[in-house]
Order: sequence, then C-alpha cells, then structure tokens
Amino acid sequence: MDLLPRHGVAFAVLHLARVAGLAPRGSIDEWVSAALRHGSYMTAATDLRSSAHAMVNAGLASVGEQGEIRVGRAIAAVAASKGGARHAMRHAAVVLLVARPPAWLRVAVNADGVERVYIPQSDLDALSWLEEALDEVLVEARRLVGDADGADLSAEIGDAAEEIVAAALRAAGKQPVHVARISDAYGYDVDVCEGPVRFLEVKSAGPKTLSRFHLSRHEFDTSVRHGDAWCLVQVVFAGSAFVADPITAADVSCIRELPASALRALVPADSVAFRWQESALVTPRPDLWRPSALRPDPSFVRPGFAAGSRF
Repeated sequence: MDLLPRHGVAFAVLHLARVAGLAPRGSIDEWVSAALRHGSYMTAATDLRSSAHAMVNAGLASVGEQGEIRVGRAIAAVAASKGGARHAMRHAAVVLLVARPPAWLRVAVNADGVERVYIPQSDLDALSWLEEALDEVLVEARRLVGDADGADLSAEIGDAAEEIVAAALRAAGKQPVHVARISDAYGYDVDVCEGPVRFLEVKSAGPKTLSRFHLSRHEFDTSVRHGDAWCLVQVVFAGSAFVADPITAADVSCIRELPASALRALVPADSVAFRWQESALVTPRPDLWRPSALRPDPSFVRPGFAAGSRF
C-alpha cells in the first residue's frame, strides 16, 4: 500500500495515531481492533490494517521487541493537535507526503510553485479533497523533503536524454561515441564520428522548461572552437516521463536543435561590461530552434527516474 494522502488514507493514519495515544497497544492486531472500537461508521469502511502496516513500513510507527506500538513524533503531534478535523487532515497529508514522497514531488513542485502537468491525473483526483489547500500542502511537503536528491535527479534526466540521442543515432545507422560517459571535459556529450555535424551537446527539458537551458562556459567555448560541426540537441520529455517506469520512446515529446551559430548570436562577447565565468541560463527565441532529424528509437527503454524509490 502506498501512502499517497487520499482522503481515506489520511483519515485512517490520523485515527490510528490518535488511538495509539490513548493507551498502550501491544500489537498491530490490538492497535487496529482498538481503532475500530473507537471509530465511527467511516472507520469501519476504512482499511485500517493496511494503513497500520504502511505506517510501520514508512517509519511513521514502529513495533517494539515485545510487539508494542510506538507512533512517530510527526504524526503523533498532528493527532494531538486541537485545530479541528480539517486542519489536522491537511497536516496529516503533509506528513504522509514527506514519509513517502511520490516520484513527481521533486519535479512538480519548485520555488515557482506547483506545475500540475507533472502530476498524474489519477493522483490529482486522489488529492482533490484538499481543494484550495492542495498547492500549499505540496509546497510545504516539498520544503520538508529538501533538495538532497535534486542534483541526482537532474543528472539522471540529463543522462536519459543523452541515451535517447545515442540510441536514435544508432537506429539511424550511425556509430556514435557517448563521450560524456568518459569525461565531462569534452564540451559535448555525443560524437557522431561522421558528417558535417559531429559534436552534439545534449540538453534535457520537460513541458515547462523547454524554453531555456543552462550552458557552461566550457561548452560555449567548445561550440566556438568547432563552429557548425557542434550543435546543441534538446530532448523534450513529456510529463509522463517523470513518473513512468520504464521510460520509453513514447515519453519523448520531441527532439530539436540549436545550431552553434544561433547560440553564438545569443551570448554576448566578454567585455568590460560583461564577463561570464562558470555557466549561464540561455533562453533562445522559439524561432531559433529547428526540428531534429533524429527520431527516438522505438525499442528504447530505460529504468524510470523513480525506479527503486530513489526519489
């Protein structure tokens, strides 16, 4: 059982936590039985046993050496609050999201707010009971989860984009070398080995980030050195890619390109007034992008970003 805070799950977890605080419970069976005795008609219709086991598995409760139940401080504090049922349920939803963050939480929620395009419709439907407080709940949960895995997630999305480009080239009969797997010092990610455009710098994007990308000073200098033999290739993932497992060609919205000449026109030269160091955020005009001839390999498949509960 997952801990996505559907209304029934949040209600069950909160009720179990309150019952655990009334008196010692010697086992999960005793805990669930007490919750049923102290409950209402809604309690009888709720899967308390699955919720109790899910709480233990997520660390929201534990079973001692003698089988006794101990409820974690976070959910116990919510259960003991006196702010009313609606208030407690919303805080319980935050606790559940933090205990088992859904795969989309770190992608859909950022400093700019909530991007619902990254949240599966089924999950949005399940969370609809939170009504106008949903964004507030998600933002608070995201803040508490923190950014420990943020860099890992960004790196994995980038790796997936590079793999898609390399697979597309092989499917087109090319023999690319994925040089980014050797070193970051190349200034590009994939060497096509033949043709007028050889050096491909791959950038990844989602539905809400396709208008911009980060470029390192080294990547820019490499584009200047190689001229039109260097090209930036952007793999735009559909929202489904951020929750899919596995990721397939169907999770790619498009692949497009920005030639080195267009990039050079966007970046001002070093001067007394401007000098960049490590990286820059580049936002090309939409008309500067051109469709890529590359097509995702229909047989492409890789583990999803959420595989193994990494995030």
